[in-house]
Amino acid sequence: MISLTEMSSNLTNFITKDLEYNEDKKEIIHYAIETTLLSIFGTLLLILFAFAVNALKAALFAAIFGVLLRRVSGGAHFNTPSKCLVIGALLYSSIGFLAKTLVEYHLISDYILWLFLLLSLLIVFFLAPVDSENKPIHSVKLRFRLKGLSIAFVLVAFFISLISSNLLLNVSMCMGILYQSITLLPIFNKRGGG
Repeated sequence: MISLTEMSSNLTNFITKDLEYNEDKKEIIHYAIETTLLSIFGTLLLILFAFAVNALKAALFAAIFGVLLRRVSGGAHFNTPSKCLVIGALLYSSIGFLAKTLVEYHLISDYILWLFLLLSLLIVFFLAPVDSENKPIHSVKLRFRLKGLSIAFVLVAFFISLISSNLLLNVSMCMGILYQSITLLPIFNKRGGG
């Protein structure tokens, strides 16, 4: 079976075969193709798993907010993209299933959601952004900016939870954010927090 890297390489070669691109330009195209393919496959896996547990909407809400926070906060990394895709899809599907169940059986309150967001805010405040060995953050200015964006994101989620009457959205969002915040803890990261 062909790997994503091989598929990306083949597509890069096909796209650039008539163009006189140097290796740097080809590498940029390869990276863009591989990133796009990973996003597509990750989304399809999430939809498949979430559909299997009948929690598609909740899983998508959780994943959207968790992934958006991850873009600015960083967090734990797996050693291969395929592990990241499968485990991420399974976890967000599980979060969606749990969120849907909590809403259906009225087992959650606004106070619990706000507690989730408060915990997330504290974790983000003290640890974000968390970089990785492959993508270290050297700039103090960038680190400060990412921390600010992470904090702002959690505060925006709190505001959404105050004004939204969609309980499934609120529960899924808060649980997705809490999960992403937990991935910042040093136990999940060799490099620790920032």
